[in-house]
Amino acid sequence: MAVSEPLIHCVRVPKSGSTSLSRMLETAFEGRTRFYLPDTLRREAALSRWQAFRLKRSQTQNLMKRVGVASLPAALARIDQQARGGELILGGHSDQATVRDGLAAPVRFITLLRDPAARALSDYNYARAGFLKKKPWQRFDAHILAKMAARYDFAGFLDFQLDHREAFEDIACAFVGWEAGADLKDYLAANLWDWGVLEKADALAARIGERVGRPVAFGRHNATGRLEKAEVSAAERSRIDRLYARDHQLYAAAEAAG
Repeated sequence: MAVSEPLIHCVRVPKSGSTSLSRMLETAFEGRTRFYLPDTLRREAALSRWQAFRLKRSQTQNLMKRVGVASLPAALARIDQQARGGELILGGHSDQATVRDGLAAPVRFITLLRDPAARALSDYNYARAGFLKKKPWQRFDAHILAKMAARYDFAGFLDFQLDHREAFEDIACAFVGWEAGADLKDYLAANLWDWGVLEKADALAARIGERVGRPVAFGRHNATGRLEKAEVSAAERSRIDRLYARDHQLYAAAEAAG
């Protein structure tokens, strides 16, 4: 495998079938080295020092356990030192901009996107259920969005994010690294390896199978894999459209690509 071939970065957009995507890629790239990275993007970390500390703590714990280094720069440096072209980066919810900017080696991403309304509703249900399962003394150490999901209905959950748009809008765009004002076609030409949408995940699996020369199946491993329609009200959909306007554009492009 040529060293000049880019590394392939699995971008796991939350509540978009990312667990199934990563497992599919583990099968597709069996025999090639896989490099672990933890969560790199929790946008609520920008809202408080506590949430920023939680992200840093999680990164350190997971890196020490999985890689034997204590920091994200050290993990990226190790990838630069050891990786060969065509090998896979995956693990937590890592974003393309952090990985691309942190590596000297060329890197392109593969991802799955999900209809923004369905993704937002799944995110709310998941966050709310997870928070309510915690013991009362465990709830202090929780994500802000989990606390908001437990406190509010779905509309209120979206309103909280709209009140903090600088942190929460266009989450899929943030993960794939497409910034406002940048031409999407040019960005994809420079950064994309392959992508698809959860609603057509089997088509992505077929393409990956052709590229790696072995059959690959997309298995739905958790509730995110269900393809139920998001049942949201007109008022809720209006909030979603405002919060995820560019995510809608990104999703439409991925859907059109098959």
